[in-house]
Amino acid sequence: MLIMVIMSCSIQNRPGDDARQGFTLAEVLVAIAVAVLFGTAAFATNERLLLTLKAQRESTAATMMLQEQMEAFRSLTYGQVASNTVSATPSPSPASAADIVYNGTVSESQLGGITGTLSETITVSAYMDSSGNAPPTTSAQNQWIRNAAHPTGSLQSPSSSTLANYDLLKVDIQLSWTSANGRTRNREISSIFGKGNKGVGQ
Repeated sequence: MLIMVIMSCSIQNRPGDDARQGFTLAEVLVAIAVAVLFGTAAFATNERLLLTLKAQRESTAATMMLQEQMEAFRSLTYGQVASNTVSATPSPSPASAADIVYNGTVSESQLGGITGTLSETITVSAYMDSSGNAPPTTSAQNQWIRNAAHPTGSLQSPSSSTLANYDLLKVDIQLSWTSANGRTRNREISSIFGKGNKGVGQ
């Protein structure tokens, strides 16, 4: 009987039994550190992914905005492309380059709208006359800027000559905005129009 009691006590008090019943403080701290490390990495990866998706949406919206503006120019006659005068009813059917600037686009809302950081510069310049001569650098161009200060456009550089007298006109549209990641981004498109209003390049 005494032998059985001694054996029972020996089994219950074997060294190492208490250690197998739970985790030590060091093990718990290591587990927490690993969990925090993986959680931080996952959060950072997710944040970068969201910024990338936003940047892609912005690029798509900018491309659509540029194409929308250029298609509006292609709907004008040659003389209308050269005009810097806003018509009496610029919307919904523009009758001059100035009307296109005045109206803006539907797609720009995806870039925060013209009242945000978005800025648009539209330049219509003489490209070549009938003799193949290039015009003066700045005197033969109309240039508008649209931004929060000028949502319907401001004519910054009116042409001092009649653009319609040239055989080729070049239209440049440039966009600039602050992206979701805080960086300034730019997109642009260009097209050359000949008399007959046919774009011959982009």
